[in-house]
Amino acid sequence: MPDSNNRRVNFALAQITTEQFEILPDTIVDDKPVTINAGLNFGIDNQQHLLKVLFKNIFLQEDIPFITIETGCVFAIDPDSWTLFSSQENGFFVLPKNFAGHLAILTASTARGILHSRTENTPMNRFFIPANNIEEMIPDNLALPLEPAS
Repeated sequence: MPDSNNRRVNFALAQITTEQFEILPDTIVDDKPVTINAGLNFGIDNQQHLLKVLFKNIFLQEDIPFITIETGCVFAIDPDSWTLFSSQENGFFVLPKNFAGHLAILTASTARGILHSRTENTPMNRFFIPANNIEEMIPDNLALPLEPAS
């Protein structure tokens, strides 16, 4: 995928994690509205050139959570691509908004599949993560602190 400078970024999905998964079906009332809170987090491992994206959704009814799912996708970034984003002098790994959005969409889609798989053939399968524009959750480029190399 090209970054904001139109250079190719080489990466691979290295790991998928289910950080949190909880369903409380007994708290749901059929005729009441449901809200969803969503959040994104990004982290890096500078030594191994890994970037982790966490996507969390909490389904609520009257402020009471009944589904919580947090999924992580770990992306391995090749060393040449890693240097495009790393600034050892400034101490930050700067992830362009468009690339961060792309990785966030991949992670959200993974969470959507995990939720479907875990609730398939149950009444809870009617709840799903909407296909909203996840990129809108990222207002600008992300500057993640680099830990000093050991």
